[in-house]
Amino acid sequence: MKKISDKNHKKLNNLKSINKIRKIIQILRDPDDGCPWDLKQNFNSLAPYTIEEAYELVDAIEQNDIKSIKSELGDLLLQIILISQIASDNHYFNFDDVAEDISEKMIRRHPQIFDYSYDLNDFPQDSWERIKNIEKSKKANINNHLLDTIEKNIPAMLRSIKIQKKASSIKFDWKDLNDVINKVDEEMSELKEAINNNNKLHIEEELGDLLFTIVNLSRHLKLDPEQTLRKSNNKFISRFNIMENILDEKNIEWHDLKKSDLLTLWNKAKDQLK
Repeated sequence: MKKISDKNHKKLNNLKSINKIRKIIQILRDPDDGCPWDLKQNFNSLAPYTIEEAYELVDAIEQNDIKSIKSELGDLLLQIILISQIASDNHYFNFDDVAEDISEKMIRRHPQIFDYSYDLNDFPQDSWERIKNIEKSKKANINNHLLDTIEKNIPAMLRSIKIQKKASSIKFDWKDLNDVINKVDEEMSELKEAINNNNKLHIEEELGDLLFTIVNLSRHLKLDPEQTLRKSNNKFISRFNIMENILDEKNIEWHDLKKSDLLTLWNKAKDQLK
């Protein structure tokens, strides 16, 4: 590993935008003079970083922190370019191939915009799913089940959403919001029955059904369940922090409080955040 020459450094600084970061990654991945850490990376080693950067971007967006959004987008872009460079080093594909591939996909998936001969009277989300299903079927070249194409290693809540959207794409879905709410009530009743019977396996099954239906409810409400739950988590943390602050000011320990005291303290925290 050695520093690049002044001449190459000037050339690098003259580059702009995507070309500059791509060149930086190429230098870091140089087999003779590159960075040891970057050189030892592969698809598997970078996968956790990619997920982490995506979550950090989402957090910045939810905080409406514009400066952090820009920074986290850069961190996520770095992972994309680095993974693309690793693929290029192994003669699989390169970043240009990735950009071209997604560009063509966006054109195919938006026939209402880009295909002048398209005459079906459907919604963009419907054509997107229909075309996506056709493409995946052709790619597999076998008669897979419809839901087999959904990734198995993604978070359960995200997978639940994808399962429900895929089923909805062939009209297997509740007709309206009231039907979903009734289903939530039904699943809650079944969970209560399982709890009363003290059947652990049945309790787990019914709790899973209730969670799945809650995700379905959020989809019909056009709310992202992951984002909604994160907001609820943050709200709980804010209230809990206020409770701790009140106790610290009064020099009171948690274990000194009765259940009624905790409820009073919780309501005070709620009032402060209104």
